[in-house]
Amino acid sequence: MISRRKFLGASAGGVLGALAASACSTAPGGGGQAAGAKTLRVWDHFQPREDLHKKLFADFQKSTGTVVQYTVYNPNQQGQALQLAFGSKQLPDIYTTAGVKLPQPRLKKDGWIAPIELTKQDLSAMPADCFLNGFTHFDDKLYSLPMVNYRQYGTLTWYNVELAEKAGLDAERDLATWDGFRSAAAKIKSSGGDGISGWIAPLQFAQRLGEHVSDLAMAAGGAGATDPRTGAYAYGTDPYVHAIDFLMSLKKDGLIFPASSSLDARTARARWSTGVAGLFFDGPWNIGVINDQFKVFLDKVGVVSMPTAEAGRPLVVYAPPKAGDYVTAATSKDPELVAKLLKIFTTEEVMLAETEQMDGMPVDLALVSKANVHPTYKKAAELFGKQIKLRPAPEVRNSGVSEVVAEMKQIEPDLGGIVQGVLSGQLPDARKALTDLDRKLTAERERAIKAVAAKGVKVSADDWAFANWVPGQDYGRDKYKTS
Repeated sequence: MISRRKFLGASAGGVLGALAASACSTAPGGGGQAAGAKTLRVWDHFQPREDLHKKLFADFQKSTGTVVQYTVYNPNQQGQALQLAFGSKQLPDIYTTAGVKLPQPRLKKDGWIAPIELTKQDLSAMPADCFLNGFTHFDDKLYSLPMVNYRQYGTLTWYNVELAEKAGLDAERDLATWDGFRSAAAKIKSSGGDGISGWIAPLQFAQRLGEHVSDLAMAAGGAGATDPRTGAYAYGTDPYVHAIDFLMSLKKDGLIFPASSSLDARTARARWSTGVAGLFFDGPWNIGVINDQFKVFLDKVGVVSMPTAEAGRPLVVYAPPKAGDYVTAATSKDPELVAKLLKIFTTEEVMLAETEQMDGMPVDLALVSKANVHPTYKKAAELFGKQIKLRPAPEVRNSGVSEVVAEMKQIEPDLGGIVQGVLSGQLPDARKALTDLDRKLTAERERAIKAVAAKGVKVSADDWAFANWVPGQDYGRDKYKTS
């Protein structure tokens, strides 16, 4: 695949040049870091975008004299690194919050993040619907910059074309349901020969397992962590229990790659690309990583939708509005310079370049049709456009909900921990564990509501309930006026 690096060579300097006049200066003659030059640190988990970002940051340094120290983390490790950095007051100036379980309202409350000094004009090239109070904004101030669209999920079925053909599979037909997926995995293992497994999974990455089960629960008729109609937590319901049962059946049938218990998403993908397993659940970024790091495997990659629980069930995935991706540390000493760097990502040219790295879906999904990307990435975008619906968010209706979310303490084990425990045999009863999680979350939400109400915030559990929610439809901004 051809990236937009040629474009960037010509135009990134133009994008950044407009910033140079108001940024700090370099030593006469440029060429390297001047004495006393400022430094910004950036951490993210955007592996397919790494080369592009290095180019952008190098051009920023050339144009402004500001050194950008850039680190790309494994998302399974970034959360721990950020926790350590926060505890030692050494957070990077700009970072994504991958691996940090705390929601952004809590990060704001605890002093992790600060407003980003970008104006509405600075953001005018980005779709207006990707900005929302309670998510990217708090009190109408921008706290996080979107880099990824909410219309995506991380449980697409990626398959090895050669192994599928050897097993006599028609991917669209045979991978459409849970039973079909299990049968296909068995055929791949049987026909593949020694050392070939049906499915490989990141069992060491609890957060990703939780995401897979949440997606699969919606493929079984669920609507997310809470019932939009009542606001009640829904982990203990049949869709979640059956989704875990489905994954457990793959293990019981001996279809899972034996070393999966030691793999996270990146290492599972790396092993999958060597041909040791036929099937792999992952998001659209999978093909971007394959293109960057395992290009020899690129022509063997196919993708279809996540399987549904049963034949004939329409697949509807409900996604809430999404918080932004890049945040700025409250401890950053130069928020104006941080804003100058982040402004790079708000231009249409750079957003298109980002799209062509084939990471998460761009904030403007229409860019995919314009971009030079692998056919599987375009197919993923088409699937998301048809399958994903926006679910209601109580934060939009009542800003006090964000204060409740910020007040709530984390409950352990969370969904990912429960899935991990069931698959490892440490939790023998999935329904009991999920029901306990519902009970603990309900109690914690009630406690948090009382705590913020004592400060004069008007909020109640009823704010999580949307009587006018209609399954299978987007819950747009206009619906809040009648809820």
